[in-house]
Amino acid sequence: MSTHSKINPAEETAPEGAVMPGASWVRAALQVNPFEYVGNPSPKGQFADEAAYNSALLDECERLGIGMLAVTDHWCAVSAAGLIAAGIDRGVTVLPGFEANSSEGVHLLVIFEFGTDLDQITQAIGACAPKPGDPHALADKGLAEIAHLMSNLGALVIPAHVNIHTSGLLSRLKGRPLEAAVRNEDIDALGISPASEPLGDQAQILANKAPYNRHHPLVAIHSDDISDPKTLGSEGGTTWFRMTTPGLEGLRHAIRTPQTRVRLLNPEPARGVRIRRVSWVGGFLDGQSFEFADDLSALIGGRGTGKSTVIESIRYALELPPIGPQAQLDHSAVVQNVIKSATTIRVQVDVTSPARSSYVIERTVPNAAIVLDASDSPTELRPRDILGPIEVFGQHELAELAQDKVLMAELVRRVAAGEPIDADRSEIVSELAENRGQLSKVEKEQAELEENLADLPRLEEQARTFEASDIGSKLQQQTDLNSEEGVFIETTARLEAARRGVEGADLTAVAEALRAPLVDTSSLERKENLDQAASALESAAVAIDRAREAIASALGSSKAQAESSLAAWKTQVEPLRRAHESIFRELIDAGHSPDKYVATKQNLDKLAKRSEQRGVLSRRRTKLLDQRADLLRRLEADDNDRQNALHTAIREVNGATSGSVVVKPIANPDRTSIKSVIDRHFSTQRTQIMAAIEEDLFSTKAFVEAIRQDSSSLETFGIRGAQAKTLLDHGESLLRELEEHSVGRAVDVFLNVARPGAGKELKRLDELSKGQRATALLLLLLGSTTGPLIIDQPEDDLDNRFIYDGIVKKLRELKGERQLIVSTHNANIPVLGDAELVLTLEGDGNRGWPVEGGTGSIDTKSVRDHAEALLEGGRDAFQARHHLYRF
Repeated sequence: MSTHSKINPAEETAPEGAVMPGASWVRAALQVNPFEYVGNPSPKGQFADEAAYNSALLDECERLGIGMLAVTDHWCAVSAAGLIAAGIDRGVTVLPGFEANSSEGVHLLVIFEFGTDLDQITQAIGACAPKPGDPHALADKGLAEIAHLMSNLGALVIPAHVNIHTSGLLSRLKGRPLEAAVRNEDIDALGISPASEPLGDQAQILANKAPYNRHHPLVAIHSDDISDPKTLGSEGGTTWFRMTTPGLEGLRHAIRTPQTRVRLLNPEPARGVRIRRVSWVGGFLDGQSFEFADDLSALIGGRGTGKSTVIESIRYALELPPIGPQAQLDHSAVVQNVIKSATTIRVQVDVTSPARSSYVIERTVPNAAIVLDASDSPTELRPRDILGPIEVFGQHELAELAQDKVLMAELVRRVAAGEPIDADRSEIVSELAENRGQLSKVEKEQAELEENLADLPRLEEQARTFEASDIGSKLQQQTDLNSEEGVFIETTARLEAARRGVEGADLTAVAEALRAPLVDTSSLERKENLDQAASALESAAVAIDRAREAIASALGSSKAQAESSLAAWKTQVEPLRRAHESIFRELIDAGHSPDKYVATKQNLDKLAKRSEQRGVLSRRRTKLLDQRADLLRRLEADDNDRQNALHTAIREVNGATSGSVVVKPIANPDRTSIKSVIDRHFSTQRTQIMAAIEEDLFSTKAFVEAIRQDSSSLETFGIRGAQAKTLLDHGESLLRELEEHSVGRAVDVFLNVARPGAGKELKRLDELSKGQRATALLLLLLGSTTGPLIIDQPEDDLDNRFIYDGIVKKLRELKGERQLIVSTHNANIPVLGDAELVLTLEGDGNRGWPVEGGTGSIDTKSVRDHAEALLEGGRDAFQARHHLYRF
């Protein structure tokens, strides 16, 4: 390539493989000397020719993972042509430029965009007016004039090795001239040589302290002179910059957002869980596959382009149910109407613990998700087993949660612990309700039995009177026959009860349910496996059929046996019955009442048999009461577990939010479920009772214990008179239902509404606007967990002031710590949040797709153009960030 050849950006392309899906770290050396460099050491002293030098230099770049170089020869640009051409072939971006020496003797790196015409750079060198032919000559122009002139030409100006005594900014300038140079708006970075001691006010300048303080602090970078490939690996040789495509545009953006895009040491790989990619087969996004950045990814686009579909697809695939009821309805609607049945969603998830690995979670609507390992083989894992703490929120979901203190408590528990409490409270409550019903039935049977047995003493007295006469002896055999007959009657009754019980179980229906048709497997790929599953169902149904037939046969045989025994008995006692008929007639003729005696004895026998049920019913009641006591202990333990988990979560959350949001535990203010129990049992006045239930310190356990004691105990609850008597009169049916309800715990959330630096002014969510409430919850989420956070259009419910003062600041702090994926219309989030990836979507109402040129970091012009057109505020929002983009 001729030293004067032109590199036209419209004709040349950046090195192959340089473009990434979003911003990533690029290691760069920004003060590389070409083969023709005149200095000490000179590449010519070590290498035979330029090709050898360039090859060795690029070999070392490959070994060290260096993706970008800037060639900055002293007052010369054309000497970079060979290295630029070689870099293209080797996949390394080489930026042209030169090193200037201002009239004050300060060395400056002047770097131009890849593809800039080298003759134009030579003309720019001439404009600085150095002495011709002397590579180390001073310019006629000072630092400020060179920086301003070169910046206007599109170059990036960086004072080189500022702490070097001979030519660095900190050695050449002092006092007011140094202050002016540091505050120069055309300079955003300083090249620091780590091998040399800090010089002069270096620490004060980099700490942005007076008199050197500026609105945007200068950033230190490492860009030592490179004339030997071996020095590329030195501490001062390179700096890491985060950008979409290696080039000056990305470099400039990184230097102006150093907190998130500049590192002097090799950035550590992302820790924790990362959603790497999501793809669809079917539905609104059929055929699409989107990748996400490690840190902040922003989905932008007009209405109906699929932003919410992406968010809800991830939530559905990962089996993460919404917390709020309205959010559940919204999520179900998107799955049903937009994602649609039979659509397959695949989400690739990368994890770092316990070891780095990659999984694919695949879910086809409406089936359960399956987890595939790195070889695409199914595992026994569930999504929650690999995800850890991860949160997904749909549109307006934060606003919904902010209105319910119990839902907020669940949110706090979930984001801090990552998993819900293990105990299944609903199962415990269901068992308690069933136990209450069984106790009520047993106690009713006991009451009926005692009512019947109340007649036992009268019948026994009457029987003794008969037995004192000779009637008893004459009719003894008759009463024995009646007793024997009672055995047959009881046997028949029990067999009939058993028959009804079996029919009530409806085993036929159970077998039919097992045999209900499955999906047609004839055309499915794994038909053999599916048929085996269907065979298992049929085996179970056959077993139930056989059991039902066996039971019916056994009951039939038993009934026949009982009837046969009864017939044989009747044959044997028939002569005795005829003999007793004559005795009956003789007693009646003598003026006695033998039928009354027989009836009395029959009733006594019947009640005697019933009295045996006392023990049975008593034992059943005792067992049920023991079971209930155990269930109540489990319920109380669950309450304690939930309370302890909530308090632990609150401590973690408050420790992580740095005072911007404060969470405090409170008793659940919603007592609707407890009041509904009272309403079901009461038709009379209950104002005192309802007032007691509303008290902050109300406890259903203490309330029930007070009722079980006496009316005086109820006075501590402010309940007396007729309402106290009514409570006592209702008895255990009311008390048992009440004790199945707990007040539970909720949270109050407070937002610090003070201006930055103005201390604390905490306000409860109840006192805040809708936007401030949602803002408080988002700040809580951002500060409380380390797992991915995925939110659909959070700005819809946020307070604009807090978006910048709180949320954007927090987004920047989280870089490298956790992944965030948001869909948004607000420029503040991707722009000031410095999104590593912006994904622009468009659609036609039936499907959605990414816009060409709309995927990348906000440091890419085409992406920035799409964002400018779509995001809230348009160009004005970007012009307000002049320091970042220099419109």
